[in-house]
Amino acid sequence: MEHEQYAELIVLAAGGQLSGEEYDHLRAHVEVCACCRRELAEYQDMVFTQFPLTGFDRTGEAVGAQVAEAAHDYKNRFMARAKAEGIPLSIVEEASKKTFWAALGAKQAWSPLYACAAVLVLSLFSGFVAYRLHAARTREFAQSGEKQDLQDQISALRIRNSELDGRVSELSKISGQTTEAKAQLSATRSQYTELEARYATLEAEVKGAALRAEALQAEIQGAASREQNLSAKLEDTKLSLASVSSELQSLRKARTVEVASTTDQVSRMKELEAQLGDANDSLDRAKKLLAADHDIRDLMGARTLHITDVYDVDSHGKTKSPFGRVFYTEGKSLIFYAFDLGKTKRASFSERSYQLWGYQEASGLSTQSLGMLYQDDQKQNRWVLKFNDPAVLSAIDAVFVTAEPPGGSEKPTGAKLLYAYLNTKPNHP
Repeated sequence: MEHEQYAELIVLAAGGQLSGEEYDHLRAHVEVCACCRRELAEYQDMVFTQFPLTGFDRTGEAVGAQVAEAAHDYKNRFMARAKAEGIPLSIVEEASKKTFWAALGAKQAWSPLYACAAVLVLSLFSGFVAYRLHAARTREFAQSGEKQDLQDQISALRIRNSELDGRVSELSKISGQTTEAKAQLSATRSQYTELEARYATLEAEVKGAALRAEALQAEIQGAASREQNLSAKLEDTKLSLASVSSELQSLRKARTVEVASTTDQVSRMKELEAQLGDANDSLDRAKKLLAADHDIRDLMGARTLHITDVYDVDSHGKTKSPFGRVFYTEGKSLIFYAFDLGKTKRASFSERSYQLWGYQEASGLSTQSLGMLYQDDQKQNRWVLKFNDPAVLSAIDAVFVTAEPPGGSEKPTGAKLLYAYLNTKPNHP
C-alpha cells in the first residue's frame, strides 16, 4: 500500500471511521513508520484535545490562555507542515493581531461561533486531505498505467528473449553441424590429396612400363631382323661349304691319280681345309646366334616373364636406386644384367669375382650359387649371367651378388652388392 493511502486511513481513524481490520493494518504500519505515527498523533491531538476545549468553561482567564496557547501551537505546526509540503497559503493578519484561535480564549467568544469556525477549519482540512488523496490516487493510477506498460514491455522482451534463445539454440546446432561438415570436408580433401598422389605415382609407373615395353618391342624387332640376316648368311655359308666340299672331294680323287704332284695339291688341300674350318666356325657361330635369337624370342614372348629391377645395396643393407634388370621366366630361365659394377664397387674385377646367389627370402636358408657374372659389353660396362636350371629356379624367389675371391666360393663370403626380388606378378605387356 502507498504512503498516501495510509494518510487517508489516518484521517478516517481520527474520525473513528475505520473497520477493525483496517485499524489493525494501520496500527501495524504506524509502529514501523515514524512519519505516519507523528501525523496520526497530530490528528488525534486535534480531535481529542483541541476540539473538546469548546465545552469548557470559558469564563476563566487561565482556561482562555491555555486554549489560545494550544491553538497557536497547533497553527504553527500546521503552517510549518504546509510549508514543508509546498502548499501555498495566504495569511492575512489584522492590525490588532488577533486570531480566531485567540478569540477562543476570550470571554466575549460565543460558543456557536466557535463551533462554526471549528467545523469550517475541519472542512477545509478535510478538503485539503481529500485533494491530496485525489492527487495521490491520480499519480498512483498514472504510475499503475506506466507499470502496466512496463510489464507489457517486459513480457514482450521475455517473449523476444525466449525466441532469441530458441534461435541461438538453433544457431548452435547449425554451428555444430557446420563444424562437423568442415571436419568431413577436411578429411575428404586429405583423402583426395592422397588419392591424387597415388594416381600420379601409378601414372608414372604405367608410363615407365610402357616405355620399357616399347624398348623390348624394339629389341624383339631388331632380333627378328638379325635372325633374318643370320639365316641368309647361313644359307650362303652352306652353299660355300657344299662348293668347298665338292672341290675337296675332287682334289682327293685327283690326288690318288697324281701322287707325284702332291705338293701343290696338299697345299691346296690345306687351304681348302682352312677355308672349310672357317666355314664350319662361321656355321657354328650362325647356329649359336640363331639359337640365341630363338631364346630371346622365347623369353620375350613368355606369358610368365618377370621383368624386375636390380637394386644397389648400401653398407647398412638398405636398397637404393636401380642398378640393373632381371628377365625371369618361371621355372625355366633367368637372365641377370648389371651395369657399372666394376666402377662403383670397391673391389675391381681383376681382384675379385662377382658371383650370383639365389635363395628363399622367407627362410633365408639354402643359398645356392647360380654362377659367375661376366662382362658382356665393355663399352657399356654391362655384366651378364644366364641360368637355366628349372629345379634351382623353382626353389628360390630372390637373388643377390657378392664380391668373392677369383674363381668364386661355395658360400657367400662378401657383403651384398646387388639385390633383386623375383616373386612378383608377371608384368610382360
